[in-house]
Amino acid sequence: MMKKNWKLYLTALFGIAVFCFWGYVWPEVILARESFQLFLYQDDYLMERLAFPDGMARYVGEFLVQFFRFVTLGALLSAILLVAIQQLFGVLLKRVLPAVSEKILFPVSFLPSVVLCYLLCDLDFSMTLPVGLLFTLVLILLLPHRKMPAFIVSCLLVPIGYWLAGPIIVLLPLYHLRMLSIPRERIAVVAQTSGMGLLLLACIIFSSYFVPYSLENIFKGLDYQMIQRGKFGTDEEMVYDRLLRMKDWNEIVRRSNEQEPQSLACKNVVRLAKYYLKQISGDELKENLLHTYEVLTSGMAAMMMSDVYLHMGFPNISQRAAFEVLESTSNYNMSGRELSRLVETALITGQYEVALKYISLLESTLFYRNWAKQMRELAAHPETIKRVPFYGPLQDIYGQTVDVNFF
Repeated sequence: MMKKNWKLYLTALFGIAVFCFWGYVWPEVILARESFQLFLYQDDYLMERLAFPDGMARYVGEFLVQFFRFVTLGALLSAILLVAIQQLFGVLLKRVLPAVSEKILFPVSFLPSVVLCYLLCDLDFSMTLPVGLLFTLVLILLLPHRKMPAFIVSCLLVPIGYWLAGPIIVLLPLYHLRMLSIPRERIAVVAQTSGMGLLLLACIIFSSYFVPYSLENIFKGLDYQMIQRGKFGTDEEMVYDRLLRMKDWNEIVRRSNEQEPQSLACKNVVRLAKYYLKQISGDELKENLLHTYEVLTSGMAAMMMSDVYLHMGFPNISQRAAFEVLESTSNYNMSGRELSRLVETALITGQYEVALKYISLLESTLFYRNWAKQMRELAAHPETIKRVPFYGPLQDIYGQTVDVNFF
């Protein structure tokens, strides 16, 4: 029985391994992806994505990432996506290499998914890449079996697929090279494949006249990998950010005792944890939180410091750090998490019209919508803010103190 269903067991094992990796070994990446994105259920948002090459793949990838707010759900969706790619690639391999044993082809079918899993450990690679590959594999497998109809359909799908999935659609013309095994077809196959390749090249060059990106970036895929890389932050910062969000003060201090953090933002998170554990005083905490400009070294660092500053009762500096996060998103996306923070700081500092502007955006999301509606009530009735346990005291402190200089 096991020998008969070995492929099913191997696929299930792979899916479970991917789920456990993202859910338990590296959940920080799941949470960080969602933190640097804001998916809006608006027609304008969809049209903005479709106005660029790989736009549909980016839109679907961002749709999936909105669920990454919950680690388990994000890990599950990642596993499903990578297993789907493995299954489709396996079917494609059997078409291209029908004479090769399935005992060889099936293990090879896991290669793209394994590579993607490795790449996605880096936040600079977006979910657009695996979604674009999935789209491309589906288009290839939907091609007619007969040679000439497949060629005609491919010529139509190359420009369409390029705009929907990006330059990874190059796999579609390459798929036709499987016919090189037939001697009498070789010249025709090379000519047809070259023609489709030139068509794709023309699409890429033509699109460069309509989008504000360099030809080099368009060739790489506009949203496969961030154009300005390394702005999100370090692995260490992602770990401490997750612990900060969980308010796991004991684990933060324990981890810092095992190994002193390198990031200045992480060091400040450790000091905040020690303050909550009553290991240091409030004055000691404040003495070590000077030179804001030195701490905001990355998007993740700014995100953590926005939390730290608000915990300490400095809503204006928390607001500044949140703005830094929005400026650090390499793909010009926003951050639902930081827009929520800007709503909070605007309410605390009495900027109710500004709060309403951000609230209107968050009301077009899935998971921030209900919270945004609650914040709208506070913005519409500012007198009720005083009765909110967290915001009321902060508003009183802000009203009684002079604004602290950002630097």
